[in-house]
Amino acid sequence: MRIEYQGGKTYLDQVPYLEKILKCFGMADAKAAQTPLPTGYKPEPFDGTAMVALRSQYQSVIGSLLYLMLGTHPDLAFTVTQMAKFAHNPLEEHLLKTRHILRYLASTRKYALVYDGRSDAGLYTYCDSSYGDDRSDADRRHQSTQGYYFSLVNASVKWHSKTQTLISTSSTMAEYIALSDCACDCAWYKILFSELGKPMPYVPIYGDSHGAIFNAQNPVTQKGIKHIEICYHYIQEQIEKGEVKVFAVPTTENVADMFTKNLGPTLFLKHRKQLGIEFYPL
Repeated sequence: MRIEYQGGKTYLDQVPYLEKILKCFGMADAKAAQTPLPTGYKPEPFDGTAMVALRSQYQSVIGSLLYLMLGTHPDLAFTVTQMAKFAHNPLEEHLLKTRHILRYLASTRKYALVYDGRSDAGLYTYCDSSYGDDRSDADRRHQSTQGYYFSLVNASVKWHSKTQTLISTSSTMAEYIALSDCACDCAWYKILFSELGKPMPYVPIYGDSHGAIFNAQNPVTQKGIKHIEICYHYIQEQIEKGEVKVFAVPTTENVADMFTKNLGPTLFLKHRKQLGIEFYPL
């Protein structure tokens, strides 16, 4: 990982490692791809048994991509997390799609996370959830996918994309659970900034589900959330205490949408820029 400072901005990238894995997997001169995966692509589980050589190669690619994603590539959070679910038993198609991810990385090798200290932009988070779209489980339980990211001085400092552990009965429930999980990280950041001598009055959370936001802001138990486990009502407590505030944004403006599905080039590139990923010819 490299860190450079220039004109009040901090540039963070993993170009040397990225070049190494592109060369390792024969993709150094690969044709460019605008998005990590084709728009709307949903991988399916393999009911058979993968060949040992295929499994080994797939796991090598996924392991390398996970390292990149965790370090400096929030734009890969959804893609790599989803494809990693098949590492134990991949299809040939899954391996081909990892090459599509490498093509995307080859086209963005000169991009970096850019933190603009002069902006004085504070901490905020965007949160989102899909509904019942995860088909990676062999039992086809159709769980929901949630994602959120935190931004500080106009660039990502934390990102998260995962399959929810329980099955939601509605899109509102899936969004409500995502808000509650996001609020847990908000609480941690408030403690951290207080210890650093920079206390925050609250952490703003932006989401696009009016139903989930209404339920979070109204502690009276609603019919649609009576069955939700108690731990997921944590968001209500945090709002009551003033630790977080939840604001509604249009779906097209919700950056966290890219952490729950494969978006088309227009929306993906728009949201990627908001993550703080910018062109920087190092």
